[in-house]
Amino acid sequence: MEYERIPALLISSPKNVEYLSGRDTGRVLLTEEEDFLWTRELYMEVNKELYSEKSYPFDVAAYQKEAVKNRIIELKIKELAIENLPHLVYEKARKDLRVKLTVSEAVDRQRAVKTSYEIELLRKSASIAKKAMAKAFDVVGAGVREIDALAEIEYEIRMQGSDATPFSDGMLLSSGPASANIHARASGRKIASGSTVVVDLGGRYESYYSDMTRTLGIEKVGALERDLLEFVDDLRARAIDIVSTEMKAADLHAFVEGEIVKKGYKFFHGTGHGVGLEIHEFPSITGDSTDVLKEGMVFTIEPGIYVPGKLGVRFEDMVLLKKGKPEVLTV
Repeated sequence: MEYERIPALLISSPKNVEYLSGRDTGRVLLTEEEDFLWTRELYMEVNKELYSEKSYPFDVAAYQKEAVKNRIIELKIKELAIENLPHLVYEKARKDLRVKLTVSEAVDRQRAVKTSYEIELLRKSASIAKKAMAKAFDVVGAGVREIDALAEIEYEIRMQGSDATPFSDGMLLSSGPASANIHARASGRKIASGSTVVVDLGGRYESYYSDMTRTLGIEKVGALERDLLEFVDDLRARAIDIVSTEMKAADLHAFVEGEIVKKGYKFFHGTGHGVGLEIHEFPSITGDSTDVLKEGMVFTIEPGIYVPGKLGVRFEDMVLLKKGKPEVLTV
């Protein structure tokens, strides 16, 4: 806030509230002098053990109508930073609060660099993903329906301790021509011998996500499938090897895209994304990203090649940038 010259910051998105307060409910107002948390009276009682700790940084109060507005007026706040909100919500806030509004990603940017506590939770979440992927290698095979394989893998994810299904609305699993659709969902299709199967999954451990993708070649695959499986997997490893502190995210993407183009294909999505309290967060590893990779960031690297009507191949790992070097969490 000091760096951006923000005198006061209002936070309402559940994940940012959770990052700051320890619970994903309420509204947070940060000022130079005081920090406030408003939450429902019920949650004050449910979370009283946390909120009553002497070291807890917030003044906590039960939310009442216009409580935030009244506090802003009481503190004589003239300029207020808020999160990137939908236009209609922003306009309502501007009219109701009657202060100069600016938009800040300060909390989202702060979340990109993980604490040691967060890293341990991400390691545990990644461990769930790894065990689930091992299950995928056991159950995905010729003649198996995609939806049946998915059900067994998601069951394993929950049995390993995940507090949600992958990505909240379920994992991705697609075979054959359907695997050329980047976000294809499992169907009743039976997996064919010689096809590729994209398995994209993850877990969530104490609110922290994991993300991992492998592409399986089923029985004896053709020359094209074998070539792309080897190429994309190798590209994933080469991209991870060049990761370093202070590297521009756009440069990492440019390397991956350049290698795919040299192979004769187009690259249809970003090279990776941050992982934490959300499955997609900063840094953004894309061609137009302005992000710079920092010590303590956790992000994915996921090159992919897709041939419409034939197949798709993607490999993805979670990487921790530690002591200037990449540490893969999903191997």
